[in-house]
Amino acid sequence: MFSDGESCRGGGAITATFIAIKNKKQTAGAMQGVLKYVAQDHKTKWGDLKFVTGHNCVPQCAFTEMMTAKKRFRKTDGRQFYHFVQSVPEEDNLTPQEVNAIGLEFAAREFPDFEVVVATHLDTGHLHNHLVVNSVSCADGKKLHQNAADLQAHRDVNDEIRLKHGLSVLEKAKQHEKKKRMKPGEYQAGLRGESWKLDLIHVINEALEYADDRESFMLACAGRLLWYLRKHRRT
Repeated sequence: MFSDGESCRGGGAITATFIAIKNKKQTAGAMQGVLKYVAQDHKTKWGDLKFVTGHNCVPQCAFTEMMTAKKRFRKTDGRQFYHFVQSVPEEDNLTPQEVNAIGLEFAAREFPDFEVVVATHLDTGHLHNHLVVNSVSCADGKKLHQNAADLQAHRDVNDEIRLKHGLSVLEKAKQHEKKKRMKPGEYQAGLRGESWKLDLIHVINEALEYADDRESFMLACAGRLLWYLRKHRRT
């Protein structure tokens, strides 16, 4: 287990999670923007310490190094990067150093030949890591491809690392809890545009498409939901 140290935590309950962030814009400029975002001082600094590290790269030069790998292997087109968030619950009682170390350990396990920036954010209600992964291997030029199965494999490795350090994980039964299927009647209503469930899914998807951060997502959801309620009060 980790050594004791000064902690930097906020309130709010959250479970240990590992999620992929959908970055629709896949350009070199977008990758540079995400790298700058995750490494902002007000998000990653605690006193004089800054919790941004790199696997196979120097975080301050990560963009240049990632682009060098792409150009070296002539793979500058298509997907430029992958972006993940690794969250830890407050009850883990970890320091920022420890959370960042978990992120680096994960990067070394899952992306051994790729450049990865691990940025620990301290400015929200819980500590969490942002991992930005180059889409081209700096070792052999292999292009990284990810799907739902890969994401589940990442979550399993995340659980293994947590257990290794004496931290709790979400029970498998709850992780794979069966989702409710849409009934035939609801499906037909959806085809006619009369399903409130599908309407709400569309509201959330539209908010996600235009939101740049959590606050703008919540505002977009609120605006769309207000429009939805007014529309259905009239019908």
